Order: sequence, then structure tokens, then C-alpha cells
Amino acid sequence: MKLRLSLALLAAISLGPGLAVAQDGPSAADRATARRLATEGQIALKKGDFDTAADRFERANDLLSAPTFLVRLARARVGQGRLVEAHEIYRKVIREGVAPDAPDAFRRALSEAKVEVKAVEPRLAWVSVNVVGANPDVVEVRLNNAVIPRSALGAQRPVDPGTLQVRATAEGYRTAEAEVQLAEGEHLPQIELKMIALPRQQAAIALNDSGGPVMTEDGGEPAFISQNTLGYLTLGLGGVGLAVGGVTGLLAINARQDLLDLCPDRDGNYCLVVDDPSFSKRAEAKQDKRDLDLFASTATISFIAGGALAATGLILLLTAPDESGSDPDGEQAKVLPYVGFGTIGAVGSF
Repeated sequence: MKLRLSLALLAAISLGPGLAVAQDGPSAADRATARRLATEGQIALKKGDFDTAADRFERANDLLSAPTFLVRLARARVGQGRLVEAHEIYRKVIREGVAPDAPDAFRRALSEAKVEVKAVEPRLAWVSVNVVGANPDVVEVRLNNAVIPRSALGAQRPVDPGTLQVRATAEGYRTAEAEVQLAEGEHLPQIELKMIALPRQQAAIALNDSGGPVMTEDGGEPAFISQNTLGYLTLGLGGVGLAVGGVTGLLAINARQDLLDLCPDRDGNYCLVVDDPSFSKRAEAKQDKRDLDLFASTATISFIAGGALAATGLILLLTAPDESGSDPDGEQAKVLPYVGFGTIGAVGSF
């Protein structure tokens, strides 16, 4: 019976008085497509397939706007649990009304909208969302992933019953979030999202647009030193490394001489002394051999590291820019070594 009634309503849409189609109105093909979509929607609505029903009635109304389609779309939205949308669709039908000479189906749809909207309205849940700790003009607030306009913050807002997720974000502030469950018809107390400013930009070291201070990962500002200063520092460390290599080298020579003194008749083959069980001073020779190996290794490493640091220091000093800090073409060039908490490096622009 409902299907036959729906088809009758569609016929009234196409043929009824007062609905003569203007030249720029829906074409005959559009009207036929709308009728087919509405038929499919009515069948889905009767089966409880609200998603399909909503899709068909919405598309039918896009092709051929009619209160009969809208009322059935609102019913499908109610079935989906999207009460806010259903409520607004009913109100749209009531607000726009129908022409005095409209078909009976249209007038009946208007009457149904006036009755059904009263059943939906008390089922709406209401909530108010506000932000504190930051200027609302710089905060984006989303309710179930839909942006709340700034002018609506702090005002009561209808929502569908169920899980409500609120999220506020702003540059320079921590994200504030809240999640609550709302029952049908529930009016929730205001949700306040507290915005907390970040202490400092916590990001990788980088120059800002003005070429000003850089930030370390711990939020502190590293101390910049000039390339000349870094060159002298590196050169000094290289000198220390070479000095350590010289001292340990002398100690290695002394240890070798001690081994030779223990066995003057061995033609300088002091390594054989350590492995000779019959040698009376074997323990003393072993200690001298350990000292020799340690001092020789330390001397080698110190000479290599010291030489590399000294060479780096010389390069830094020779390539250090003059006080003007400009290249031959007049472009400003910067090399800024920095030292921060657990961080050392250099940044520059050329």
C-alpha cells in the first residue's frame, strides 16, 4: 500500500497542477530518474536499510526538489541516528511550505513534517563547548571532526546522541581533547577545553626566517661562537693530542729500553723474554711488555687525533670570513658554529 502511495505521489509531482516545468527546470529524463530513485528509496526505507534510503531520496530531491522526498529523507536520517539533520530537514519543509494549488501529496507531506518534527526535537542532545587559556580567534575546535564556528563557541549546540569527541588545536599550544557519551535529550554542562602554551618550540635545530637564534632540542638557545674562535679551540685541542702522543711515545721508548736491559744478551729480542719460562725475571718483563703496548697504542691514537684536530683548526682559521661577512659579490655569508646541551654543530647561509 505504501509503495502504491509513493508512486501516486511521484505521479502528482510530475503531472499535478501548479508544477508546470519551466524551460530551465528539470528535464523529462531527470524527472524519470528522480521517480526511479524515490521508488528504490521507499523500498529500502520499508526494509530498514536507512543508508540506501537516505542516498536515494537525497539524490531524487537534488534532481527534482519536492517536500515528499524531503520528508522521507528525514525519516531515513532518523533511522541512521542523525537526528540533527532530520530535524533541520523537517524544519526546511515547514519553513518553505507548499503552494495553495500544490498536489495533495505535497500538502500531506507538509502535515507529516509538522507532526514528526515534534517527535524528533526532544530526542536531540545539546552541548556547549568553550576554550580557555587562548584567544578563540586562533583556536580551531572540532566536534566529531566537524569544525565549530568561532561564533558558536560557548553557545548551546544540538548534537546526535552517542559518543561526542571534542578537539581544540592552536599553534604554540598543546592539543586539548575531551570525549563524553550523550543520551537522547541530554543537555550536557559546558565543556571547557583548557589551552596550555608550549614552553618553547621543541623541534630540530633550525634557523628562523630572520636568521636569528636557533633552538636546541631541549628548548634552550645554544651559544654561537665565531669561526675564528672555533678554529683556535680546535687547533688547541689538536696541540693537546700531539702533546699526549709525545709523552706516551717517550714512555713507550722507556718501556722498550727496560725490556732490553733485562736481557742484554738476547740481541734486542725482548718479546722472546716474555714467553721464556726459564727466564728468572719473566714477571717483570711481562709488566714492561704491557706498559710498552699501552703507551705505544696511546701514542699512535693521540698523534692521529691531534694531527686531525690541528689540521681542522688551521682550515677553520684560514677560511674564516672577514668582519663584513660578505662574499665578493656582496651576498651575506654566515657560518655559525653552535654549542648546546649535548649538541655541537654549525649552520650557515651562503
